[in-house]
Amino acid sequence: MRLALGTVQFGLDYGISNKNGRPSYSEVERILHLANTENIKVLDTALGYGESHHSLATYEPLHSQFSIVTKLPPLHADIFSQTDIERYIRYVEQCFIDLKCTSLKALLFHQASDAFKPGVKALLDYLKEQKNTHRIQQLGVSVYSDTPASLLCESSFIDLVQLPFNAFDDYFKKTGVLKALASHGVEIHSRSCFLQGLLLMPIEQLTPYFRPWFTQLTMFHKQAKHHNVSLLTLCLAYVAKEPEINQILVGVNSERELTEILEAYQKVATIDPTELINMAVDDPKLTNPALWNK
Repeated sequence: MRLALGTVQFGLDYGISNKNGRPSYSEVERILHLANTENIKVLDTALGYGESHHSLATYEPLHSQFSIVTKLPPLHADIFSQTDIERYIRYVEQCFIDLKCTSLKALLFHQASDAFKPGVKALLDYLKEQKNTHRIQQLGVSVYSDTPASLLCESSFIDLVQLPFNAFDDYFKKTGVLKALASHGVEIHSRSCFLQGLLLMPIEQLTPYFRPWFTQLTMFHKQAKHHNVSLLTLCLAYVAKEPEINQILVGVNSERELTEILEAYQKVATIDPTELINMAVDDPKLTNPALWNK
């Protein structure tokens, strides 16, 4: 199973199409039970995802059923001071406490540039010690389109990279980063498959901000009809066709949403990937949700 479960929705009100807010603890339990039943084995979370760690920890069979990837919060400074190092070591230990676990599949820098800032060596040395003692299996970074590929491929400590990839954002494919990372043995997890839900919304419900891209979005909807699949399936197909991507992160607010995604994923195989039209848009004002309405 290449699907992995993102859990930002478990701790924050997240996504342009999210009208229901965070799921309850009982709903989180139902989501995780279904994920395990359907052989989803990787959960993605972060210290910055509000109550996500605590929501996960309430699920008793969490660690017998899933591997967890979490992330350190961004450093809002140009260099790591000794105080910062000590604080980040406490962050790591807090992950184990909050998640009630003794080991993590991976620990990532939520902001990739932090892994290369002056003074970070002491923190990296500490993280490598945790890896050597098997408390952390992999180290890595979460990246955006402005992260130099050379840094990712030439950094010996990086085992896993999480990056955005969807029908409208294939930056890491067209720049050769996917192939380069894979050739270096780096595990790749994709996020933003649905572009925070934008690619699933009816055109008429979109705000005027997205008007410059209505033509492309309308074409995407027409392509789903052409292939006789849902928008969910089409979104998943654009990511699943990239063999270098090991895990496709999807986030949900309910058991019903996860059921819909699982059903949609089963239909990806009905689409010939060579027939998928190149929908990539080279405009971060669309592909980077952090820039929306700014």
